[in-house]
Amino acid sequence: MRYSTILQLTVVATCCWIAVGQISAEPIRLNLGESDQPIPHQVPSQFPYTETAQPVPYRPFSLSLTADGEPPEIPSVRQVSAEMPPQPQDGTDVSVRTPDGAKVVLPESDGPLRIFRIHEEPIQNPAAPSGTSVYREQPAPAAPTQETKPAPAEATQPETPSAESSAATTDNPAGPFPNYRYARPRVVPTPGSKPAVQLAPQPSPVPKEEPAAPMTPVQTPEPAPQPVATPKPLTAWEVIPQQTTLAQINAAWGEPSQQRRIDEDKRVRQYDQRDECAKVEIAIEGDQIISVYMILEKPMPRTSLEQRLALVDLDPAQVQDTSGRRLGIIYPEKGVMLPMSADTNQVERIIIQAPSAEAFMLRAHGRSPLAFRDRLADCQLAIDQEPHYADAWYQMSTILHRLGREQEAFEAARKATAGVGSLPEYRLYRTLLSAAQGKLASGIHSTQQIAEDSTVDPQIRAKAHCQWGDFLQLAGPQKNREAVQHHVKAIELASPLVNDTNQQTRRAAKRVLVDAHLSLAIDIATGDWERKEEVVNQWLQRSKVYIDDMVSNEDGTGELRMAWLTKSLMAHSFYGAPFDPGDSVDQILGQYREMVSQTDDPFFHRTLEWETGQALSQAVFIQHARQQHDEALKLAEQAHTFLKGGQVGREITIADHLLLGNLYFRAGAICAVQKQKHDSAVQWYDLAMSHLTDPSVNNIMLDRRGESLVSMGVSYWSIGRREQGISLTEKGKGLIESAIAQDAGLQPKLIVPLDNLAEMYREMGDSEKSAAYTASSKKIQQTLGSGPVSR
Repeated sequence: MRYSTILQLTVVATCCWIAVGQISAEPIRLNLGESDQPIPHQVPSQFPYTETAQPVPYRPFSLSLTADGEPPEIPSVRQVSAEMPPQPQDGTDVSVRTPDGAKVVLPESDGPLRIFRIHEEPIQNPAAPSGTSVYREQPAPAAPTQETKPAPAEATQPETPSAESSAATTDNPAGPFPNYRYARPRVVPTPGSKPAVQLAPQPSPVPKEEPAAPMTPVQTPEPAPQPVATPKPLTAWEVIPQQTTLAQINAAWGEPSQQRRIDEDKRVRQYDQRDECAKVEIAIEGDQIISVYMILEKPMPRTSLEQRLALVDLDPAQVQDTSGRRLGIIYPEKGVMLPMSADTNQVERIIIQAPSAEAFMLRAHGRSPLAFRDRLADCQLAIDQEPHYADAWYQMSTILHRLGREQEAFEAARKATAGVGSLPEYRLYRTLLSAAQGKLASGIHSTQQIAEDSTVDPQIRAKAHCQWGDFLQLAGPQKNREAVQHHVKAIELASPLVNDTNQQTRRAAKRVLVDAHLSLAIDIATGDWERKEEVVNQWLQRSKVYIDDMVSNEDGTGELRMAWLTKSLMAHSFYGAPFDPGDSVDQILGQYREMVSQTDDPFFHRTLEWETGQALSQAVFIQHARQQHDEALKLAEQAHTFLKGGQVGREITIADHLLLGNLYFRAGAICAVQKQKHDSAVQWYDLAMSHLTDPSVNNIMLDRRGESLVSMGVSYWSIGRREQGISLTEKGKGLIESAIAQDAGLQPKLIVPLDNLAEMYREMGDSEKSAAYTASSKKIQQTLGSGPVSR
């Protein structure tokens, strides 16, 4: 359950610059004294600094995200290890929650078994020549003897010999072909025949002549009859769809008591009194068993059946109806479903099918929202069963986005929109990820199409209107009132659905209400509205009502409360209301510790650290605006620690660059201006520089970023890193000039960097450049008709 999105984070980062704009409307000037002399070098106290996390190289699409996998400690600030974590396919124990709901009485079976999906995955015989039929494993027939006759050709076919069986000696009675026996021919002498080999004559005494006796032929002994192997009886518990063959059923069970034809290829066989089952129904398509339905003679405990069917080590998934009542449980790896209501542990019926993508996704949806690793594993198992299963790709995309793996998340979202069973909601999510990459215009157009499509479910249209309003808010202050209109429209569409009997519809509607209320609070805080403080607090409190309801009644998690705290701080940072964020900070840290203790999932821990750092960043901006510089600097250190831990393995987006650059610049500005500690300021500026100059933000907030670079140049100049100070000031001047080309009203912002560059080049001994910059500054001042700029 998550509120914040890439778009909203972009809005956060964008608005953070607006919120603190009045604090540093112009950059720090190099000439801070009345004498126009450079700032003397001061030796500041060392700032406790941690090395910046190294960037993680891009990986192709996979589930190889690393994490340590160990249960975390819970200090006041926790850093995540960067060691490799367990792979997603590593299973963990997940408790199954029994949902509330009325008792479900299952009807007696009076028809064929309903099949969700039929998966045909024929296994080709690798030893057979090309073009032969699909290999189907048959029980090996017994070797024929003199008393038995070979089975007819249509009943069994001899297997193709393997390399090992072909190398067997011909003395082996079984041989490579068990249907035949081989024996070496023996030479039997007959009367008057010559021996095959003549021996040399040997001298010997002449015996007394006697009458010759008649010769008796040697009789070959008859081989002993071989015992006929008795096949092992096939029990009902051993029938496995798509593995057990129809021939095995025929040989072990004979003719069924009843048989029904469903259509041309599908039929159902019924067998009575098999093992502990009063009835066994086998659904067949062609000559393949696709499902088994067993009605027990008497109810059996679930634990006994788990032992009998080897299900003990598997995590089951809850099977529910649209209202959320439990109908039974299913074990996806085995395809075994046990129909049973919520208030009993006795099983009367068993349904067995081949493993399916739907079963794995049932388990993924039923897991805790905090179990990122296990949900990713279930999505991957579903994709293994059905490579184009849209829901699996969509759920995987949402988790990968939370983990900061944006390229993989977008690729998964693209496959979701092109997959089997794709929904408008998946297109809406893909549009969100696309807009975060800078395609805002196309994002607004695609979102508008879904919002205005009357064939789309109302809860999805409400979500589209909310996203449409978020996009308009991102487009700039001129779109503020349009954004408000679409957020209000989202509330109008979602409100009638809060009591819907369909669980998914009801929860989706409540989630839209939470999102739209929080977005409206931001709209009012950033727009030109009266009674801001009063109205913003009303929207925030109304959103909290829906959050409390979702946590209490809809399996919501603490992530919703964390989102509320973050949005509340953001809204209060947009206007000069007296607001102390101390209580909110304590709640954020408490919420962090509570959620960390609820799961040992390393993927979620890393995500939670990142989002906690973002929430604390909002408190930094408020404390800075309130002139509480010590508190702001302390919070900035905490926020940096959380963000550093959560940044491992994450791709930094445009919104992230803006937020991190602003946070680190503000901390450095406090050290430089209020503390006069330029060494400490430079340590923060080193963190901010890569974000403020990243190519992805080249065309965003040109004047604000330019002023920040100019101010940073003063600190580098002051500690002796003069070339870097000049370089940053030149870059800042260039950004401001680009902004002036779009808006001539920004020209006064160019005066400070020109004056600073004039002073820097004068100190470096380049009087020509110094004079040129001084002349440019005076020309602008004369054009504007302003007096000397206040030092």
